[in-house]
Amino acid sequence: MVNSNYYAMDLLYVLPTHIQAARAGNAVHAILLYRRKLDREEIKPADLLGSTIPLCSAQWERMFNTSRIPGEETDDLP
Repeated sequence: MVNSNYYAMDLLYVLPTHIQAARAGNAVHAILLYRRKLDREEIKPADLLGSTIPLCSAQWERMFNTSRIPGEETDDLP
């Protein structure tokens, strides 16, 4: 995904270590836990700037298992 920072996930479930493989494994594990919650529709919609107006969560369905095919005028999502 463009403009994503997976480094921020480094502190989610375990304390950081200097072992790169362990940190990468932790990031992958956290992403897969998030994907499971997303697939089970267990993630609540985010509120707009702390108000009671929820943001649309329709874009999350394309977070995983999606590819974008570049085109001359526009890109295509198969």
